[in-house]
Amino acid sequence: MVSMVKKVAEALEPLEVGQQFDKKAFIILHWGYCDYFVERSFDVMFCKAKKLMPEKDFKTKDRVITRIK
Repeated sequence: MVSMVKKVAEALEPLEVGQQFDKKAFIILHWGYCDYFVERSFDVMFCKAKKLMPEKDFKTKDRVITRIK
């Protein structure tokens, strides 16, 4: 089974600079619902996934993740 951290990393990997990723859509696709606790769990996984891609940088605003570098 693929870990959720790896799934998040796989979703972020193909993003080019300036492209966006909808955090809530990803959560609903993989968990089926989105509440505060699931969203916070995603944030932890997102933080760990970013460490797998040190050459890339991301910015989050209003549940939208944008690759900035």
